[in-house]
Amino acid sequence: MKIAIYLYVLSALGMLFFCTPVIAQNKEAALQSIWEDTSKLDTVRFKALDDYHHINNHSQPDSAIVALDYYYNLAKEKKATRHVFRALNRKANIFRLKGQFEESRDLYNQAADVAIKLESPVLQATITGNIGNIFLKQQNYQEATLYYSSALKVFQEQKNKKGEGRMLLSLGSVYMTIGHYDLALEYYEKSLPIYKNIDPKESGNAIILMNIGWIHHETKMYVEAKDSFLRALEILQIKNEKFYIAGCYSSLAKIHHKLEQLDEANKYAEKSLVLNKELNLESGIMESLLIIAQLTYETNIDEATKKGEVILARLTPTSTNSLKEKVYKLLYKCYKTQNKLGLSLKMHEFYTIYNDSTQLEKNNFAVAREVVKNDFEVKLYETQLENEKAQTDLKLSQLKRTFAIITASALLIGIILFFFRKQALSNRKKRDALLEELEHLKKTNVSTIAVNSGKFELDKDNIELSLDRKINQTDWTVLQILLEDPVIPNKEIAEKAFLSVDGIGSSLRRMYEYFEIKESKYKKISLLLDAIKRSNKTA
Repeated sequence: MKIAIYLYVLSALGMLFFCTPVIAQNKEAALQSIWEDTSKLDTVRFKALDDYHHINNHSQPDSAIVALDYYYNLAKEKKATRHVFRALNRKANIFRLKGQFEESRDLYNQAADVAIKLESPVLQATITGNIGNIFLKQQNYQEATLYYSSALKVFQEQKNKKGEGRMLLSLGSVYMTIGHYDLALEYYEKSLPIYKNIDPKESGNAIILMNIGWIHHETKMYVEAKDSFLRALEILQIKNEKFYIAGCYSSLAKIHHKLEQLDEANKYAEKSLVLNKELNLESGIMESLLIIAQLTYETNIDEATKKGEVILARLTPTSTNSLKEKVYKLLYKCYKTQNKLGLSLKMHEFYTIYNDSTQLEKNNFAVAREVVKNDFEVKLYETQLENEKAQTDLKLSQLKRTFAIITASALLIGIILFFFRKQALSNRKKRDALLEELEHLKKTNVSTIAVNSGKFELDKDNIELSLDRKINQTDWTVLQILLEDPVIPNKEIAEKAFLSVDGIGSSLRRMYEYFEIKESKYKKISLLLDAIKRSNKTA
């Protein structure tokens, strides 16, 4: 009886595992039939595409990209600008996760142009933060920090908590990567409550837990690290987010190896290998193979040697120095144990070379840490100076205005007293002439005061009337910055406007077209001059 029940349970479980992919495939096919049905409402078709993306963007990225191409074309056809932005941004995210940074950057730039047209600071900040993710992957930590900080400021100003949490998480990732663990944990502790309040099942919660877990791993707190990754895995498995699950498995394999739990370590390494092969991530495949080879070394030197040689044959010039160092170290140990002294010596030579390179990279991380830290301190100091200068300028302006009024008043009183004392009996005509002269003098003084203390401002209404078109907020902000400094570089405009450099370039190109600027060398100055002329025109 027990055997019959056991067989029944196994049969039921088998049917469950068999049916689950079929059910998923049926759901995906149903969604595709909805978005391809031109008789359905656009909102229904877009909703089907949205649901399909959430199901597949981390589990079947190539299929998700195909669907996003359809999404983009449909959005363009229907002139649904917000959906155009969403399709471009999502596709760029997938390419970034796949390590195709050039394609990702190009799509982000296109999405940034759309965000500017939509006049949405939140969408523009979203792209700014995503471009920061590319810089982080490329180990350009200073640029990553600049982009994340810029986006964070916008999200905080717009009271967008989800965006704020994401940028706090991203800044924490910069500091974790360069080994500044205390500061990284501070940012994670700030971002984790935000993600929990939005949605406890949101993948951001898992990413934070994974990063905290890795900090525990690096500081040899392996039990705490294991706990963090297992909690992250529970969240990731809800939506089957395979990119992150593969990384989670890989980290858990390393942690169990450190805990000398070889069977568990091998189990997670094999799971990581399967997922990385499914996602076609070569770097993940190589890392999983290496972990398996390292685990095999503990029990079977000959088999570990074979696995190490397979990995060695797959190394490419783009493989990381850290990976090469670990492969050569493994083979050095294998050959040495097997008494293959020639091969062992050769592997040791390569190991030494790449170990030195890895140490250099770590030293570069230390330099990067100081650069990022100093950059923040410099920016803080500059901000303080700017605030102090602004306060000083305001006080000086007020002082000048007060002094001018007092001077004019004293002069006026002196003239009145002089004329009353010397020409009390002057005739009406002379008095009228003097009053006219006094009135002229008052007008002259008031004009002088206005010139000294006033500030020229562009008249937006006159400009729009002259152009016969509206000027969006982004373009108007750029014009105001040019009014202060007509030769300011695009990068500095971007910093003041909290936009990307590509976004500023797009704004200027658009205004050159609006204002019909033909000048090739000094376009910004020509643009400002034309704006001032149009501003001074009356209807």
